[in-house]
Amino acid sequence: MIRILVVEDHELVRDALAAMLDDSPDMEVVGVASTVGEATPLLEQHSPDIVLADLSLGDGSALELVRWVRTSRFKTRIVVITGFNNTFAAVEALADGAMGYLLKAQSSAELLAAIRAVADGQSYVAPEVAAKLPRPSGAGPSVRAKRSRGFESLSRREREVFRQAVEGYATSEIARRLCISPKTVEAHRTNINRKLAVRTTADLVRFAVSHGIVVAPRATEAPPATPDVSAI
Repeated sequence: MIRILVVEDHELVRDALAAMLDDSPDMEVVGVASTVGEATPLLEQHSPDIVLADLSLGDGSALELVRWVRTSRFKTRIVVITGFNNTFAAVEALADGAMGYLLKAQSSAELLAAIRAVADGQSYVAPEVAAKLPRPSGAGPSVRAKRSRGFESLSRREREVFRQAVEGYATSEIARRLCISPKTVEAHRTNINRKLAVRTTADLVRFAVSHGIVVAPRATEAPPATPDVSAI
């Protein structure tokens, strides 16, 4: 039996995912949470095999759960699920230790197959995302690789601030989501601008687009469509 913790901040989506997973004979939902803060004690309490977590949560990101699990004693595997086909977020999640990266537009059958693959020790990335992931090349550094050097110099926290800034979050919102002070966010923004040789948020967005980072406008952040739940 695959024991799963569902972490999703939209109640309708969370309930649909939990019901779908519980209907599968080889899966059991051991808990549900809507935030990182709610998820961590449930992780400690239940030690699930899989955490299925939305990338963007009210108090942070699924990436925080990925990093927390990586540094803990738990052998839980994280599957990130998101409504946006964002190559940058996928690269970051997989580099930090996520075993799966799914899109909410995928079918229920693909979601179940992905969870089973990850539970079996394999990794799974949505085909649409996998097609855009950077591939190593022996032909020497490309133009994009050269331009990426500045980005690679960002610290992990600076990358988190960068990602949320280009998604349109204000300083106060970033501070709340990352549980840091607005002053600290501004300090990170200053360092990011210096390292990337940019001056404004618009410059950051242009940098993101030029590096293949999909920028999802905040205006589109209405409650996302659920996976294919017509069979539920």
